[in-house]
Amino acid sequence: MKVSDLIWPDKWMPFGVRVSVVIVAWILWFIVSYLKYFVFQVNGVLQIVSAIPLLIAWAYLFNKTLPLPPANPDFDMDDEWLQTARTCIFVIAVIAFFGILFIGDW
Repeated sequence: MKVSDLIWPDKWMPFGVRVSVVIVAWILWFIVSYLKYFVFQVNGVLQIVSAIPLLIAWAYLFNKTLPLPPANPDFDMDDEWLQTARTCIFVIAVIAFFGILFIGDW
């Protein structure tokens, strides 16, 4: 596999793995949400905001259009620069998701 193929998740990650990643992320989000709001009585809205990075990760992994206007570029298979930018946004979204999940609102 070439390094340039890393910007295309469907070339190096099987469909089942991508689905599993999204399902595990949502389950983790629900579990931590329950713990924050019902067990530890945390008051804050960052947990709800952390659903946005989940949407970004889903859009990246399944080559969908980002559902966040005004920054919702259409997925274009021929535009490698756009896919590289989407990969960078995906990495930032994953970092933001885990940061908000485990650091924010505590």
